[in-house]
Amino acid sequence: MQFHALQYDVVPNEYKATRATIEKQIEQASPSNGDFIVLQEMTDTGWSMKLNEIAGIGTVSWACDVATRFGIWIQVGWADCVDGNGKNCVTICSPSGDAVATYTKIHTCNPLNEGKYYGRGEELIILDLGNVTICPLICYDVRFPELWRHAALAGVDVFTVSSSWPRPRIHHWRSLLIARAIENQAFVVGSNRVGKDDLATWGGLSIAIDPLGEVIAQASETDVTTVSATIDPEIARKWKKEFQALDDIQKELLGNIKVRHITA
Repeated sequence: MQFHALQYDVVPNEYKATRATIEKQIEQASPSNGDFIVLQEMTDTGWSMKLNEIAGIGTVSWACDVATRFGIWIQVGWADCVDGNGKNCVTICSPSGDAVATYTKIHTCNPLNEGKYYGRGEELIILDLGNVTICPLICYDVRFPELWRHAALAGVDVFTVSSSWPRPRIHHWRSLLIARAIENQAFVVGSNRVGKDDLATWGGLSIAIDPLGEVIAQASETDVTTVSATIDPEIARKWKKEFQALDDIQKELLGNIKVRHITA
């Protein structure tokens, strides 16, 4: 199965223009039917705490329409706001145009005051596509390995990460994703933003990593581009059988989080 992580900048205050840019980039990537596209955190607006400007703009509906048009899976980032309570979400849209799974970011980035505007999610999502299982995560979640362990124990093949990671700490992004792939014996595909706005200069380096921590494909820190990788989940499963490190996890040290399984 082919996975594609799109790396691009956002058109300031113009989500429709950003969507047009994304659609053109997907077209240029020439995905096959059933491919999986990973888009960055808050896909069409950029990461922001201005909920009154970025929520309620139909991002998921748009992404599901695009998924249908190209016959692909799309992981799209968006902001929800209900009664003044924000949620930082990603939704996975199916080739038939259904929003089949939504994950709410569990770890808000409190060093940047995200928790002041967004509530935390309460469950992990594992999506079974039949031939591959996927766990979507968001940006700051990368720094918390205990969260990933629960998904690894559930047998996840691929972690898909939507992010807005700033350039001054971009080496953390790469290093942490490689570590998460190694310790969980799974593939990792991460989409990160490039460009600059009032909040940050964004660091790019979108990436695909195999279960041994080898980088399959990687973007630069600045270019608008698409990172594509063919992923065979049997490689992850075989490695887990050959080197059974996950069997030595002490579950009592991990804490509790709800893990919800969804079959598409």
